[in-house]
Amino acid sequence: MREWSYYLDGYVQVAEVKDYIFCPALAWIKARMRYVEPPTPSMESGKSKADAQFKLRVAEELGLPKPWRVEVPVRSSRLGLSGVIDLVAGERRLVVAEVKAFKRRIQWSRHFRVQLALYALLAGELGYVREAILYMGGDIYRVPVSSNLLDEARRALEGYRMVLDSEEPPNVRQPEPKCRYCWYRRLCPSAP
Repeated sequence: MREWSYYLDGYVQVAEVKDYIFCPALAWIKARMRYVEPPTPSMESGKSKADAQFKLRVAEELGLPKPWRVEVPVRSSRLGLSGVIDLVAGERRLVVAEVKAFKRRIQWSRHFRVQLALYALLAGELGYVREAILYMGGDIYRVPVSSNLLDEARRALEGYRMVLDSEEPPNVRQPEPKCRYCWYRRLCPSAP
């Protein structure tokens, strides 16, 4: 267990690993320099549109098995990982879903897929997870939960921990369009 202050109560948060997959420098800046971007209007809008009632409507639209549980906090001392799963459906064979209110380009969404994989890994603490679903503004991506998917989640978690262990920010090169609107760009030593 880490003792550094950026490990909130000794657990890595799924959202932090998602940030790492999006951009390792972004995750390092947020964790090590303690900078937090103020919410943008689109962030606020996305939060309000993806409330509990919306998530229940998504569960119904997807035909998920009942019972439906929304915004389920899960933590694993074994993994040193915690997070809040948008939607957990079923009893013995669970389905987890990450619900995004707005459509996004799937090719720019690897960080959401890894986030979903991490939630599937965490939900394993609740029972057998058979499927993970990424719902992005009506677009539906179903992913069978396999050992490959769970291994990808474990590798991402370990990669994030390695970045946090470093005194120096990771030297990454992102495509310029990805950095253009990033709030952290002014702090990033790798920004174009």
